Amino acid sequence: MLDIRYSAVYDELLTVMKKKKYSNKQYVEMERFAAELENFWKKEGNFIRKETERVSGLRFRKKVRCFVVKNMAFNAISYPLTIKFNKNMEIIKSNLIHELIHILLRDNQKVLDYVKKKFDYENNDFKVHFPVLLIQRKVIENLYGRKFFERMLKYEDKIDGLGYEWKRVNKYYEKFDKNISIFLQNAVK
Repeated sequence: MLDIRYSAVYDELLTVMKKKKYSNKQYVEMERFAAELENFWKKEGNFIRKETERVSGLRFRKKVRCFVVKNMAFNAISYPLTIKFNKNMEIIKSNLIHELIHILLRDNQKVLDYVKKKFDYENNDFKVHFPVLLIQRKVIENLYGRKFFERMLKYEDKIDGLGYEWKRVNKYYEKFDKNISIFLQNAVK
């Protein structure tokens, strides 16, 4: 389901945009990182995909290409799926799960419509992240345990906006088991 690629041109573009110098050493390092991420995905990817689909009540519709880069302003982006290099595989796992959920929801407009309706008064960033963070927490806790989630929460609290959003999402978390569409229709008032 995940097609991991290293694009030297894309990586160089983002590196230059960060006002850094691209080098052959970076090329080799990123090729190695792409291979490591691919090995990780071969071992755990099927579990992540199945658990994300089970918890969300949604299905991935197509193969997803995932680029890896050394430098960019964000830790990850969902479109095109791009993961920034990090030596900490826990952070990579959490970022990857988060961005895959964005992709899953983007392909299921009905869920986004429910969120817009339920949280009409909220800013767009909250509306986008509310279902993502609910699903992300459940998937991470189910696959890797609560302590793993708590470590990732500490890390994400430092990211602009996500700390505030996590506090709000966690108020609803105990009511959420699975199937984000049903949850948004019935549990969120």
